[in-house]
Amino acid sequence: MSACLVSEEPVLDAETGKARPLKAPAYQSCPVEDDGALSDDCTMLSVERLDGGLYRLTDNSEAEEVSEWRFRRIARGGYAAQVYDGDGYSYYYALVERGRIAMVFMQCASLPAGLRARLISEGGLEPENDGYDTCIVVTRAALVAAARAYHSGEAVDEDPFATVLTPAPGGAG
Repeated sequence: MSACLVSEEPVLDAETGKARPLKAPAYQSCPVEDDGALSDDCTMLSVERLDGGLYRLTDNSEAEEVSEWRFRRIARGGYAAQVYDGDGYSYYYALVERGRIAMVFMQCASLPAGLRARLISEGGLEPENDGYDTCIVVTRAALVAAARAYHSGEAVDEDPFATVLTPAPGGAG
């Protein structure tokens, strides 16, 4: 994945990432296609709510991959999301509307140039190269600012990566 926001250490913890936008015990996760339609290639996710706002999600496919998610509310219906998949942390903007949650993979190069420059100069983001292919998120303030740029529509992805979570039919995982 190019132009992403990542970190090796978590930016959100039990105090700063305890929002609980996931309500159902299971969700269907469907990628968003280039034309904006939802893909038919969906997976079922079981959701376990743990203490301190941590969610453990299990992909119910044959691989049964497990990831840990945290959310921080940044605006009405908008969240910064931290996803740990065993290989480091990735950051998403999550928009909750009508029971659905759209998860958009935040991309460093998509942030407004002025905001990105300010976050880098303040030490909140560390670019891995001049093309902003990957930026390391260092501070919670930088993560929140990036998510707010997505929420306000100021961050525009040339090649977005998004998925939509909807409660699983019957709540079954």
